[in-house]
Amino acid sequence: MSLALLASSFVFAQQQQTFTEVTVLSYSPTIFLKRSVNDGGFIRGIQTQNFNGDNGWFFGDLHGTQWAVSKGDYNDRKFVVNGNGNVGVGTSDPQTKFEVAKENSNNQNLVMARFLASGQSGGSNMISIGYHTNANLEVNSGYTASGFRYGSYGDFNIENEGPSNANSGAINFITSKKVQMAIMPSGNALLNGKLEVKEVKVTLTPTADFVFAEDYDLPKLEDIEKHIKEKKHLPEIASAKVMEKEGVNVGEFQIKLLQKIEELTLYSIEQNKQLKQLQNENETLKSQSEEIQELKKQVQILLNKKNKK
Repeated sequence: MSLALLASSFVFAQQQQTFTEVTVLSYSPTIFLKRSVNDGGFIRGIQTQNFNGDNGWFFGDLHGTQWAVSKGDYNDRKFVVNGNGNVGVGTSDPQTKFEVAKENSNNQNLVMARFLASGQSGGSNMISIGYHTNANLEVNSGYTASGFRYGSYGDFNIENEGPSNANSGAINFITSKKVQMAIMPSGNALLNGKLEVKEVKVTLTPTADFVFAEDYDLPKLEDIEKHIKEKKHLPEIASAKVMEKEGVNVGEFQIKLLQKIEELTLYSIEQNKQLKQLQNENETLKSQSEEIQELKKQVQILLNKKNKK
């Protein structure tokens, strides 16, 4: 009897069985797909098929090192999890904890992932990546209350709420281990390279209009000349060496340049007044010279008449 049961169990194990429905009822049900040998390459999984025998999807274990979801058979892997915990979408060999790969054909815009949301607005964000309470990355945030999210409905936010330090960058762009661009929590920005823009607006007060005040002490040209001979640069303007060492504050420098232009304008106005005064004096001298010449002629005529007598 025992031999008969053993034989029937062996035949059942070797033959392909077809069931319309399988139910495993247990407190913690587990199905084991156990190998019959212990060497060679292998796969273990569930393969779905259509009625005509065409493969649908494969879900299972490849060689004991990777769990995969494949289209057709196990070769066309769409989603994999490696034994080291790396997860890949569109790649069979993810090199990081989460890697998404997609071929970009015909130089088209490539969309790697899309996050959609619906329902009531407020207090939600499309993508949020955080590290404890110090760092945060958000895209298309709809949060308008206090917290990590700055502004209302911002499209792109990168934040660092670490130590209260003006040098703790809120946004950093780094290449070759060097910060190429940074925006600090204080609002200061750093750009290690050229900047090309269509328009720059600098808001800085006060401006240089104080030069036109009646009580403004306009420097004497003699003093400016002396300063230039000694210092080799204009008064109140940094020297070339200082600029090369410390840089130039564009807003303050523009105001200083405007101040010097306004001072030059006052000098020009004063010189124009002096020129007009000289012209008037020249006209007067010319008129007096003509009168003198006329008097000389009259005197000469009188002298000539006297000599004839």
